[in-house]
Amino acid sequence: MSKKKKIIIGAVIAAAVVIAVVLIIIFAGKTSDKGKIYVQSVKSLMGQDAFSNRYSGIVETQKTEKIELDLSREIAEIYVSEGSKVKAGQALFVYNTDSLRLDIEQMQIEIEKCYTTIANNNEEITQLRNIMNTLPASEQLEYSAQIQVLQADIAQAQYDIKTKEANINAKKNAIDKSTVTASMAGTVAKINDENAIRNADAGTPNVFMTVTAEGDFRIKGSVGEQNIFEIMTGEPVIVRSRVNPDQTWTGTITSVNTQGEEENNNEMYYGYDGGETSTKYSFYVNLDSTEDLMLGQHVTIEIDHGQNKSKDGVWLSSGFIVYTEKEEPVIWAAKKDGARLEQRKVTLGLYDEELDLFEIKEGIEKDEYVAWPSDDCKVGQTTTTVLTDIEPEIYDEGNFEKEDYGYEGDYGMEEFDGTGVEEVPITGDYSEIP
Repeated sequence: MSKKKKIIIGAVIAAAVVIAVVLIIIFAGKTSDKGKIYVQSVKSLMGQDAFSNRYSGIVETQKTEKIELDLSREIAEIYVSEGSKVKAGQALFVYNTDSLRLDIEQMQIEIEKCYTTIANNNEEITQLRNIMNTLPASEQLEYSAQIQVLQADIAQAQYDIKTKEANINAKKNAIDKSTVTASMAGTVAKINDENAIRNADAGTPNVFMTVTAEGDFRIKGSVGEQNIFEIMTGEPVIVRSRVNPDQTWTGTITSVNTQGEEENNNEMYYGYDGGETSTKYSFYVNLDSTEDLMLGQHVTIEIDHGQNKSKDGVWLSSGFIVYTEKEEPVIWAAKKDGARLEQRKVTLGLYDEELDLFEIKEGIEKDEYVAWPSDDCKVGQTTTTVLTDIEPEIYDEGNFEKEDYGYEGDYGMEEFDGTGVEEVPITGDYSEIP
């Protein structure tokens, strides 16, 4: 990995960590206007990568066979239809061979005529030479000229025979190849109209049939100009099914198309909304396995930072753990969304220094909820998993500009719900914010 790339990734990760901590401190411990404490499920905290952008992708084949139409021939029969599954060597369609066979028969007749011409000319040349031998030299010139003409006719006939035999062999070869077969196993993706191809302008591609390879899939992704820096050749990625986000594949970015296309950006990809218009760039991913993927399937792509490597047991960020005066580790927890807040003693296990995670051996389960510790956490308070307001007093501390989170009429934090990005509107009157 290049030094520049390490610096960029390091900066992104550092920024993400800072933002995560700030947001959790601001929101997780705050009460709403009804005195509720915001909590998050342990399961989502262990499995969600809030700072990994996801990009749109589609499954396509790496290899496509385009079969052109022989404009000198007519198709007699088509054996497949669009969507047909074919094997390597399977017949796709066959050309009409009647005209070829008639041409061969005609040329064979013409060859026979040439042989007859050669035989007759040779016989006539023999007769002329016999006559020449009885004449004086002064009278042989006329016969010599006739013989030369006959010899030229023989040479032409011999040339015609070779030419016609070559044409016959070519037409026989065409007959042998009249049945067009698939060179690989795959799917017949497209069959174009034969007449439309014949009536098209000169220079127009005359592809009659397209076959896509079976199983040889890759992913074509799309990224906006704001995040193109994250897409680099050789980066490992995670590909997720849009229908079932828990179904994943792994792969590697193999190429990036730097020739972007400007388009309307009405589609918001996971993690960022680039605005009304932006330049889109395509990139390609080779997969480690294509099992259960379908051609044309829509997926999402994210850079693999190790977010899919699950840990056994319960692991929480060290920030959720506080210590009593007796140095006993405790957390703020709730059995379910809306349940009363509890302060629980926990038993700590291993510590992951790289991710700053503690193993919680006792005291909390994956299906329960935790709150970020703050002065607002009180035993018995009602909990919620919904952020509906940002309190005005946040801004009184002078730590944030209104551009950071918006004000009335703008959109604020982006909340990931597993299917896309939902912008949560901020309510309240912050018109006095500087």
